[in-house]
Amino acid sequence: MSSVRLRRLQADFEKLSDFVRRHPRLRLVQAEGQPPERYQLEYRIKSLRQADEELVPVKSHMVEISLPRNYPRTPPQCRMLTPIFHPNIAPHAICIGDHWAAGEPLWAMVARIGEMIAYQSYNTQSPLNGEAARWVDKNLDRLPLDGVSMTIDEPDSAAVSPSAVPAPPVAAAVPARPAAPAPSFKLAPPPPPVKPAPLDQLPRAVPIVEPAPPLQVQCPGCKTRYRVSAELGARRVRCKRCQTVIEIPARSPGSDSP
Repeated sequence: MSSVRLRRLQADFEKLSDFVRRHPRLRLVQAEGQPPERYQLEYRIKSLRQADEELVPVKSHMVEISLPRNYPRTPPQCRMLTPIFHPNIAPHAICIGDHWAAGEPLWAMVARIGEMIAYQSYNTQSPLNGEAARWVDKNLDRLPLDGVSMTIDEPDSAAVSPSAVPAPPVAAAVPARPAAPAPSFKLAPPPPPVKPAPLDQLPRAVPIVEPAPPLQVQCPGCKTRYRVSAELGARRVRCKRCQTVIEIPARSPGSDSP
């Protein structure tokens, strides 16, 4: 094994271990090799599983990642160890995209798989599971299934255990003091009556403006769909998968759909 590959594998292991340690929804189950070339990880993220022709919610998923001999020139081999219902995940493979770059760190790909499990990222144009792709097209209003952030800068507040919150300090007992005599007060005279203001001088009611629904956009390169805030209208963003620039259409006033 070349020294360049050894350094890359060791760097991937150190950064991935730190990422998993700091993220509340990930757990490194197993790492094989010195340095590791095969990983097993648990994702505690809400997604779907098909059982007896029904879809049931599942909150724990096992993923295996193997680094081939030509890694990082060739992408990692990823597969699910537990069943999942997703357009881009089959029992034998996880479609991590056709635009793998050798410079992408392993922890970033692990985060990308978490976004796929949560249905924050999917592609229905070239699916591995056609039935799941048709379900997505009919249930866009239910996605994503889990709003967890896969970045360590924005930890999931719902994952914080109540036991992690420190209890308030107990106040020390204070000896009781003898009660002081109640002070005497004089009643103030009632205020003069206030005349109601004329109707033409009353302030006008401010209309309540409800937030616009999110926009649905599709990457022109890899056809991945995203739901973005309406405030990003008439702007440009880059696709998380292929880095293609996506033009977000401007929302016309009064429009209820993207």
